[in-house]
Amino acid sequence: MFANRRVQTEPTLCRDCQACTLACSLYHEGQCNLGLARLAVLKDMERYEFNILICQQCASPECMAACPAEAMHLDEWGVVIIDDEACTRCANCASACPYGAIFYHEAEERYLKCDLCARRTEGPLCVALCPVGALKLAEGGR
Repeated sequence: MFANRRVQTEPTLCRDCQACTLACSLYHEGQCNLGLARLAVLKDMERYEFNILICQQCASPECMAACPAEAMHLDEWGVVIIDDEACTRCANCASACPYGAIFYHEAEERYLKCDLCARRTEGPLCVALCPVGALKLAEGGR
């Protein structure tokens, strides 16, 4: 299905509409809440520039290697998945991620990261709903 794929970002196209983050949180958590999204849009309003943080599905995931509880594993498509029950909330994965793409949700007391909408056969919802094409499904992890 989505083996060796990742969401490629084109921040120069982003207009900060937040369709991607709201769709992500609604799909995964059943509510539109930027804090529950598995990606983030960072803003530099002085320059009107944006940076999109999302898991790059690394070929050698540093986040997974840093987890002392072995709470992260590759699914059948090569996507790193966090096992919430095994996770000890140590933050090693978030610290190890070179993209800053693992997010801690304080109210839920758990870590979140992109899973390419694993249960969605059409692919990542953020890619499908980005109105300006700032997100695309690309071949190969980084």
